[in-house]
Amino acid sequence: MLITGANRGIGFEFVKQYTDKGYRVIATCRNPNTAAELNAFAESHPGVTVERLDLVDLEGIDALAEKYAGQPIDVLVNNAALMRGPDKGQTFGTMDYEWFDQWFHTNARGPLKVTEAFWPNLVAADNGIVASLTTGQGRHGIPVLGFAYYKASKAAIDNLFLDVARKGKSDGVRVITVSPGRVATSGEAPSPRMVPIKDSIGGMIRVFDEFTLEQNGRAYRYNGTESIP
Repeated sequence: MLITGANRGIGFEFVKQYTDKGYRVIATCRNPNTAAELNAFAESHPGVTVERLDLVDLEGIDALAEKYAGQPIDVLVNNAALMRGPDKGQTFGTMDYEWFDQWFHTNARGPLKVTEAFWPNLVAADNGIVASLTTGQGRHGIPVLGFAYYKASKAAIDNLFLDVARKGKSDGVRVITVSPGRVATSGEAPSPRMVPIKDSIGGMIRVFDEFTLEQNGRAYRYNGTESIP
């Protein structure tokens, strides 16, 4: 299986839980040289391979896919994303338009390109699945100012992967968008309203396991409830 943004937070927890389930994991991140915790985990778990993958580097994505050409990948998790806010530069009236390409190239174009590049690997797997993390609420997510590019890029994922899902039905690849819930990451202090990271990732893995080809294009939350983008 392959996980993007695997060096910390949600991505790293996916690595740990899938490793515990016996999977061989390709754990990717933008800067492997600085991913000390992930590298240490890989050293003690022979089934984990750390690879460089930058979502804005289209040629680099193709190069990594070529490296693994012919190898089935049964699970692809598009986790890596740019998330920040509230920002003045993401607020209407003071939008920072230099950020626009950065957000959409990372959060929308990147996962789409990764999925397309590794599509032959998913097709080669038995009942493969590609899961892309989103807000789970489409254009209704985060109803406050200062998250415009984040919300819009995640809503783009919800829509772009409807087309991927249609292709998946003909190619035998399951395609899902999923919300992890509000999980404390990057040193954020947890609160009672947040989902413990182990519960979020464990729940999403169960959703992936139970998801069928006939459900392609539908969006779910980590707890198994359907989400309407």
